[in-house]
Amino acid sequence: MKAYRRVSTLLALALVATLVLGLMPVRNASAQAPTATVNTGALNLRSGPGVNYPVVFSVYRGTVLTLLARNANTSWLKVALDNGVQGWVSRPYVYTVYPLATLPVDSSTTPSPAPLPVPAVGTVNTGALNVRQGPGISFPRIRALPRGAQVDLLARDSATIWLKVRLSDGVIGWLNGTYILTAYPKGNLPVEGVYVPPVPQPQPPAYRTHVVQSGENLYRIGLRYGVNWLAIAAANGIAYPYWVYAGQVLRIP
Repeated sequence: MKAYRRVSTLLALALVATLVLGLMPVRNASAQAPTATVNTGALNLRSGPGVNYPVVFSVYRGTVLTLLARNANTSWLKVALDNGVQGWVSRPYVYTVYPLATLPVDSSTTPSPAPLPVPAVGTVNTGALNVRQGPGISFPRIRALPRGAQVDLLARDSATIWLKVRLSDGVIGWLNGTYILTAYPKGNLPVEGVYVPPVPQPQPPAYRTHVVQSGENLYRIGLRYGVNWLAIAAANGIAYPYWVYAGQVLRIP
């Protein structure tokens, strides 16, 4: 009899518990607050869903974010802060139990910004690199740059061997591009032609002159100046029989 009463009591308690639980509101996924918590040391909010978008704000571990939307593959979440700032965060760096698939997909973000242009700068990667006045070793040397020196790239020659550069103090010159490290495509530099001065022509030798006196001949004149008389004849266009006359002006080589 006691065993029967004990079983009846347990059944009654179970029934009451079932009724109480049935009356309690059920918190389903849709009723959960659309929030997430930052689970990394510091997290950037960006203006769009990607690291190429600029940072608009930074938050730290434990910050609660209100979930607003997601991108198509749920790799980025659009969130709002309690100060009203909105932005996008990378999904792996927040914790949430909210079903992210139920967030609306936001595809109205601004187009991805164009990547920043690579600056036209280079770094010397040799012990000492000569900077010259023109694109070639025949041009005078301006100075030598040490390893690690940075230069602005301005132009190139047609073969992209020599680069026109500006040094840190504003001096402009040319150097061999083989010894320059740069992320900038050298072929994109404008081609600059350089005026190469003509090779100076050798000046004719400076001649002495001699006025032929009465009774002189080429042989005697050569002895006077220590020059072979045939060389005097050749310098003055005198042919056989190699006659000269008084008063004639001769060039003495």
